Amino acid sequence: MYAQTVVPIIDLRQNDASGVPALNGQMVTISGIVTVANQFGSSGPANVQDETAGISVYGSSFANMVQIGDSVTVTGQLTHFNGLSQLDFRVTGSSYVKHSSGNIIETTILDLTDIKNQAWNDIEDLEGLLVRINQITVSGTGNFSSGTNYSISDSTGTLEMRVDNDVSSIIGTPIPTGAFDLVGVIGQFDSSTPYSSGYQIIPRSIGDLLYSDEPFILGSVFASNITPSAFTVYFNTLRNGNSEVLYGLTEDLEIGSVVDDTDTTVHAVTISGLDSLTRYYFKARSTNAAGSSESDIIPVFTTSPNPTTGTINVYFNYGVDHSVSIPGNEAVGLVDFRDKLKNRIFTATYSIDMAVYSFFGLNDVSDALIAAKNRGVKIRVVYDNRDTQNSMQNLVNAGIQLVKRNLTSGIMHNKFAVFDGRNSDLNDDWIWTGSWNWTSTELNWRNNALEINDPSLASAYTKEFEEMWGSDTDIPNPANSKFGPNKTDNTVHDFEIGGKNINMYFSPSDFTENRIIDALGTSDTSIYFALLVFTSDPIYDRIALRHSAGLRDIRGIINDINVTGSEYPNLQALSGIEMFAYNLGGKLHSKYGLVDPSSVYSQPLVITGSHNWSRAANEDNDENTLIIEDIYIANQFLQEFKKLYNDMGGTTAFTIPVITGHGREIIYPENIELYQNYPNPFNPVTTISFFLPEVSVVNLSVYDMLGQKVEDIYTGRLNAGKSVFDFSPDDLSSGMYIYRLSTDKGVNLSGKMMYIK
Repeated sequence: MYAQTVVPIIDLRQNDASGVPALNGQMVTISGIVTVANQFGSSGPANVQDETAGISVYGSSFANMVQIGDSVTVTGQLTHFNGLSQLDFRVTGSSYVKHSSGNIIETTILDLTDIKNQAWNDIEDLEGLLVRINQITVSGTGNFSSGTNYSISDSTGTLEMRVDNDVSSIIGTPIPTGAFDLVGVIGQFDSSTPYSSGYQIIPRSIGDLLYSDEPFILGSVFASNITPSAFTVYFNTLRNGNSEVLYGLTEDLEIGSVVDDTDTTVHAVTISGLDSLTRYYFKARSTNAAGSSESDIIPVFTTSPNPTTGTINVYFNYGVDHSVSIPGNEAVGLVDFRDKLKNRIFTATYSIDMAVYSFFGLNDVSDALIAAKNRGVKIRVVYDNRDTQNSMQNLVNAGIQLVKRNLTSGIMHNKFAVFDGRNSDLNDDWIWTGSWNWTSTELNWRNNALEINDPSLASAYTKEFEEMWGSDTDIPNPANSKFGPNKTDNTVHDFEIGGKNINMYFSPSDFTENRIIDALGTSDTSIYFALLVFTSDPIYDRIALRHSAGLRDIRGIINDINVTGSEYPNLQALSGIEMFAYNLGGKLHSKYGLVDPSSVYSQPLVITGSHNWSRAANEDNDENTLIIEDIYIANQFLQEFKKLYNDMGGTTAFTIPVITGHGREIIYPENIELYQNYPNPFNPVTTISFFLPEVSVVNLSVYDMLGQKVEDIYTGRLNAGKSVFDFSPDDLSSGMYIYRLSTDKGVNLSGKMMYIK
């Protein structure tokens, strides 16, 4: 029989001599006001408080169904977790009743010493309360990180403030340099009896950090809409204020400022009249009657009017399928990454910054780097916390300095390099990145690599590099090196490169998983991916959500399907889509996703970089990710994906649209054309493609040499453009077959193909 009598929460705060609740393990019922709902994540803990005390309630079925201010009666099992007393709402017999909404609970004002000195072995009367501590300071610089404890002080003492993993409005915001008031619930994390320490104040949102009444800038300040002569600065503030941007050619911001006196919390200021391909510095500021808030100084580069600047080269080390290429946009496959990388090293004249997880079996690459050092190129290296591998040891022996990751958990998983990003010539700045680790072994694994010529992107990668390097000089400062969760979100994320919109994120500081989820959420027609590993529940949830909304063209290949938490079986269970476990030579080491790659008007995206779709990549490892919005880059990745997909035995259909107005002159056929199938002869899959100059109703069928139809491949309406269909016979015998295209325009075309079992 479960408890039905409502007891004051203070009765649950009675502990035994070991610091464990006296009623531990019993079902109890309380009534009170919700002070925390799902602000600390869907599983909680939530928090309820009555006039006597407060207590945590653990369980997503409670946290997700209530709101702050709800009056509730709750039944659950009293439990104890690392010193924190809580109701476990997951236990059979748990229940709650909501009585009303919008109730206000008065916040208790305390000193930090009051919290530390509560009677832990008798009645823990303060744990679980919503409290306010006035005039505290935080020990720390930079931006707040997720899942991190910060030492806070007031006039009476010190305590810990915890930034929960799910309080996104605080994570990434600047750590205050002055005093402020703090609201939060009192939690505890102490793993040993008698549980007499480990008290924490946990704010629920950025609104729990109370300043005088100045605007207070929230989250990232960034420049976008960047052109050869202008850029726009965007930022948000907690409270209303005006909008101001100070800017200049140096960090002195000597040119001046642009001010918009509109009273707002959403700010956008355009700086115009600038020189092209030039580095500027800017700082955002907002002012109201109570004072001003301002950001750090941020660099930005205007773009070049020269369309050749902003080149993006995409390379694949296995074959590609040009049947789905936009004319003149054939992807580059079968590339020896080692040779491409050496060529980039040979062109460097001033600096090379390389952050690599692995470097072995490539002595010719290490020789090229050493030769660059000997001709005066400044080389800096960031490396994983591992035994020094042979090619890396060559660099060390040549006097090239390196910094290793200073954490024992997680890995420095980047594989990027910045070439000439530290000189004054903005035209020669190149980034090398992708999925390929710098090893001889991975030359035989399926990977991709990208080279990008852009000073703004190079500047962002350099800033990330120097955060790990520990300084902005030629000499590293390991004592100041930051890796993994210790890094901050301190780089620009939005770029316009060669007319393409590109977003760039580093893990774990930039919440890359959320950005991948956002990108997948834009899908209208298709999602394709080729991944080493896929264990991220949130990313799977977004794909499943798009599937439930009717999206069926979802296709993927995953290498490691048997790792703990693999999403492969979940994906297989989604109806109408096709997943493959990679089983060809070497490994599928890529980490890319494609969103609407054939839909020029539906924001085609490429997600690529070093970031596996996993929790470790998002929360522990040092990673870099690019999200590129461009039909041409998406089309190049589509050519690689189709080849891999067909090699795995997959078949599907693609339409490559007629493209105009994208800066390239493409000459399309004036009439319907049917192309020779490829490969021919074939087994098990061949591709049949044709071009339609206008919308048409078509039938594509296969006949034997006696003229008998053996299969209908497609019948229906197609848009103008190149349509590509894969054909894989199920039960046909070897021999010659005819494929025939008929249209509502009276056109009938045919071709011959040879099937060999």
